[in-house]
Amino acid sequence: MKYFRNAVAVIMLSVVPTLLFSQVKPLDADLTNYQYPYEVHFINLKSQNNDLKMAYMDVKPKTSNGKTILLLHGKNFNGAYWAKTAKDLSDKGFRVIIPDQIGFGKSSKPHSYQFSFSQLAENTKAILDELKIEKTIVLGHSMGGMVATRFTLLYPEKVQKLILENPIGLEDYKTFAGYQTIDQAYQSELKNTAETYKNYQLKFYYDNKWKAEYQPWLDLIAGWTLHADYPKVAWDAALTGSVSKVGEKIKNDIFV
Repeated sequence: MKYFRNAVAVIMLSVVPTLLFSQVKPLDADLTNYQYPYEVHFINLKSQNNDLKMAYMDVKPKTSNGKTILLLHGKNFNGAYWAKTAKDLSDKGFRVIIPDQIGFGKSSKPHSYQFSFSQLAENTKAILDELKIEKTIVLGHSMGGMVATRFTLLYPEKVQKLILENPIGLEDYKTFAGYQTIDQAYQSELKNTAETYKNYQLKFYYDNKWKAEYQPWLDLIAGWTLHADYPKVAWDAALTGSVSKVGEKIKNDIFV
């Protein structure tokens, strides 16, 4: 009897991941059927001979404190994960602007594009110019921290305060990450699944402790792998990955 109980336990443990990943829904390159926490707007960009659309959310407070804050997402995310932060800030009177960078989220995924932090900063400024926002607090997370740093260096007149949350650039990736060509990175991206993404997130984000609240951020990127658009998404992931891994060190830019 004990043998059968153990056998059932093993079967259940093997079935749970299958059930978990079977709930992931296919998502196209532009996340057309994925609802963001706030209304999504777009600006048209002519950049590097590409006609692009850049998505953003503009969360306006009921009672304004006169300040605006710009939230810049990380490499494996998009603007949607700022939902709670945006609500908390809006409740305190801040106007909150949340872009999806080109190549991410609901924004265009160009096949031919020279991704750089300066280019992403310029694209971000285009949103502020469109909205006629003269000054803003800038908060960047992970890769967004590097975009925020570059934005501040390029457009200091726009920035009231710079806040970095776990930014890249504090270490030199070249000292511990082997070089990959874009083609090699693309082939690696094509192999991704819901399971490989979860294992990556567990190891590097969550200290090997998974919580249900993390599932939506897994579903977003895992959903892409199930759609016919995935090669397009994987290509842009390879292009942007080369920027965030090689990168520019923050201390060389702003602290020295």
